[in-house]
Amino acid sequence: MAKRFMSAMFAIIFTLCAVPMFNIDSSAASVGYNVNSALKYAKKTWNNGVGLCAEYVSRCLSAGSVDVFEPQVIELYNTLKGTYGKAYKLTLTGGKHGKIDMDVNAGKVKAGDPIFYKCNVCGDFEHVVLCNGENSDGYSQDYAHNNAHNGHKTTYTYSHCGSDNWTLYSVNMYEPDKLFGKKTDVETPEITSLSNGKNGIVIKWSKIDDADKYKIYRKTTNGSWKKIGDTAKTSFTDKNASNKKHYTYTIRAVDGKKVSQYYAGETIKCVGIPTLKTPDISSKYIKVNWQNISGADGYYVYRKLPGRSFKKIATVKGSSKNCYKDTKVEAGVEYIYTVRAYDGSIKSCYNSSGVNAVILTAPALSAISEENIGITVNFSQIKGAEGYRVYRKTNAGKWKRICDIVGNDTLSYTDTNVTVGKTYTYTVRAKNGSIFGKYSTKGVSCLYKAAVISVLPEVTEPAPPETNEPTVPTTDTAEPEMSQTQSQPLN
Repeated sequence: MAKRFMSAMFAIIFTLCAVPMFNIDSSAASVGYNVNSALKYAKKTWNNGVGLCAEYVSRCLSAGSVDVFEPQVIELYNTLKGTYGKAYKLTLTGGKHGKIDMDVNAGKVKAGDPIFYKCNVCGDFEHVVLCNGENSDGYSQDYAHNNAHNGHKTTYTYSHCGSDNWTLYSVNMYEPDKLFGKKTDVETPEITSLSNGKNGIVIKWSKIDDADKYKIYRKTTNGSWKKIGDTAKTSFTDKNASNKKHYTYTIRAVDGKKVSQYYAGETIKCVGIPTLKTPDISSKYIKVNWQNISGADGYYVYRKLPGRSFKKIATVKGSSKNCYKDTKVEAGVEYIYTVRAYDGSIKSCYNSSGVNAVILTAPALSAISEENIGITVNFSQIKGAEGYRVYRKTNAGKWKRICDIVGNDTLSYTDTNVTVGKTYTYTVRAKNGSIFGKYSTKGVSCLYKAAVISVLPEVTEPAPPETNEPTVPTTDTAEPEMSQTQSQPLN
């Protein structure tokens, strides 16, 4: 084995001086990595004796439409990582002669990914193979060029550099750009974003010049593509998405009768919008309530003041949690809350109107009986109130609303529907829209008193005093009566 690697080093140096030309499709990189084509080529050519391990894997990747060719292992590793895929250090099971357990390394390596061998003695990358998935025991299989690995042998380490001391790395190749459909000269749209919107899942994609319209397709897990709409715009809302389901979308551009190819698609989980409920308001906190979303990891709670923007104030973990108690509040200040569910990095949309809440304290009360008018109730002004509601009861009766006052400046009410000698109890609560504040359960009581009527004493005139003056005799010299003609009024 050691001799094979020493020979390989000389061959690499020679190859660098005279790299043969290959018929590689120059547009392959735009198509994306086709794993099936790469593995098919690997199976066909693993023992053809052409080139060395890095050149062989390069050819396999090129057959899978990755525009790459590097005859040296380290150069192939550096070219692929970060550009075509993410590099991972693999965990080996079984010590120095370890195997790659695919479950232990889940998310790090899969069929079609190159696996690189780094010698920990000399520090060099000296070998590369192509992963062919896993066997019945769950261990990685590979295609290793000219090394009797035809896709059905287990990936393992071996002796070299005087020790069995190896570290294995994978480059987990990206596959989101895989294309399907009949190739035409119509450019293929790329999805630029997927998000949970107010009315469903919102899909946005790149604009294609000269496209008349776009066809939108959707499929569920293990399902087939189904067209769900057409539009001339570069966005579409899927209003028929259901909570907890995963959906994959793809777009095709249409130019006359020609249709573009389509990508393998982008996937998103539908996360429903939490329905907001009426907050619970106390003198010290506001409790935000919502309907829980099945399958969610948790919720983000947002708050704002009127005319401002929402800011996240809390994260509530767990799908069954459906409330949050906000204690950082002030009485008389109006707050607006909203909530969005999250599932990993995926967020639901949210109710942009939110739900309003304000702590309204109980007004201080006083009442006075006004004679011949009624009972006047006075109350203190409450910060944050848009009006007041006045209630009344008698003896052990129940509170009954008797008046609504609009505005925060009128701070009294006169109850004229009262009976003399009867006691009435009043209370008042501030209100802001549909929100009502606290109120005094005891209220203030007042007896409506009878009016006091003042009676004047009877006044008698005194008799005239007696005098010694002589009596005036009656004479016949009195004036004659007016004739009837003289007594008529003038016209």
